[in-house]
Amino acid sequence: MPSLKASRLGIVKIRQARNEKGWGWSIDQDDTCFVEASKVVEPEKNWQSGGPYADGVSEGTWKRFLAGRQAISAAAFKAYCQILGLNWQEVVDRRTQLNHNTSTDWGDAIDISAFYGRSAELEQLERWITKDNCRLVALFGMGGIGKTALALKLAEQVKENFEYLIWRSLRNAPPLQEFISDMIEFLSNGQGTDLPESSDSGVSRLLGHLREHRCLLLLDDFETVLRGGELAGQYRGGYQGYGKLIRRVGEERHQSCLVLTTREKPTEVSSLAGTTLPVRELKLRGLGYEDAKRILQTKGFSNLKRGSEELIQLYRGNPSALKIVASTIKEVFNGDIYQFIDQSTLVINDVIINLLSEQFQRLSALEIEIIYWLAIENYPVPLPELRANMQFSGTSSSQLIVALTSLQRRSLLDKESMQEVEEVVFTLQPVVMKYITNQFIEQVCKEIRAVIKTKSLIKLVLLRSHALVKEQEDDELKAIQIRRILTPVIEKLYVKLKSADLVEQLKEVLSMLKGKSPPTVGYAQINILNLLSMTENQLQQP
Repeated sequence: MPSLKASRLGIVKIRQARNEKGWGWSIDQDDTCFVEASKVVEPEKNWQSGGPYADGVSEGTWKRFLAGRQAISAAAFKAYCQILGLNWQEVVDRRTQLNHNTSTDWGDAIDISAFYGRSAELEQLERWITKDNCRLVALFGMGGIGKTALALKLAEQVKENFEYLIWRSLRNAPPLQEFISDMIEFLSNGQGTDLPESSDSGVSRLLGHLREHRCLLLLDDFETVLRGGELAGQYRGGYQGYGKLIRRVGEERHQSCLVLTTREKPTEVSSLAGTTLPVRELKLRGLGYEDAKRILQTKGFSNLKRGSEELIQLYRGNPSALKIVASTIKEVFNGDIYQFIDQSTLVINDVIINLLSEQFQRLSALEIEIIYWLAIENYPVPLPELRANMQFSGTSSSQLIVALTSLQRRSLLDKESMQEVEEVVFTLQPVVMKYITNQFIEQVCKEIRAVIKTKSLIKLVLLRSHALVKEQEDDELKAIQIRRILTPVIEKLYVKLKSADLVEQLKEVLSMLKGKSPPTVGYAQINILNLLSMTENQLQQP
């Protein structure tokens, strides 16, 4: 078992703290320190004056702790420090702390031999864990941004500060009891063979290990235990215990740290995290220019003078997106980034689409409505304008704000401040914008085909709630919306219908809308008129 003793400066601090408490060297004078230390080592038991005391807590270890000449068990050392109001890491002799091998279980962790940048994030996270002794740290960000790689690099850097290190992916969403049993078996060196009867008792046993030993637990892909189709942070049926776990880890005293990586932030993290609290959160953004350049260089790009900065900005420094698009540029444009940029289009291939699709499918209906509007606008939108756009949805201001908060917790929303008017505006990253726009166009076409086929307005959802082209926009913005949305919709409809047939069928849909109430019609009538106008204009062209 690891043992620790105090440094010379630590002995001075311990002596001062003991004098302030009025505790002596001998048990005959006062055994308060032994009772309090026992409560730290084994908090589930009822310790009383006169003994017995917890394992490792005794007059002998107390005297050795105060003298600082001999090491004592790590659990007792840290308990004594805690009852004296001291941070054990500030009084420990680092030579004894590092005189042990960390027991590690890396599970199915990926290889990170090719890791670039993130020096500022690593420095901040290491400080949180080793200096500030944070109990819970959450890394969140959109898919492909590098959360897993950063967490692994962090673990490699700080592992010598821990007795145990465990890495687990929740990709397959193991039940909580199975996960806890796995943790306890490792932390008890295979001795914890009796499995916990319930998840609550299992969490209590796990926390006992986190108090007794300094452990670093890293849980990757935490979003897989969260529910899709609702606002961010809600748990799947049968997985609510994970919420209890991270809440207790964040709230209760122990000497360990749990690191989560997730695409969406759990509600417990939102409520517990703070800049000076033992629970912290870090939203991971894209790589800076120099670090992103190194990724391109590993893909074989040596001359990065033309177009590289624009390319990196276009994909917002997302490591996965840059690796994927770099391969496309190599294969299609012979490695000429400038020629790729000159195509004036944002390429999102199957891998990027799959990453975004996984997040899109988790959104609630209201979140989807919001991001469709942001895609239509194609520029940062202030809250009042977004609320006005959604006039036919029946969404209250409070519901809109809650949904915007949820989108931010999923890292899908960019929030900016317009200082000149002191107004907050919302938008989407270019890659997300492209994907959402494509989704919107596809869904609008499906609706129109369904209405034409069924002769029923029931399927009219997006055409009623969203304007394909906003009438109040200036001519330049309208031209952009026509090019980005209206024209692609018509082109997709042409795949199944001839131009003349499409005109007649759109007119039929228009007649179905006559006499309906404004809430029922919404934007549908003006959308059909715009589609008709453009289709008829194309028919008249030679």
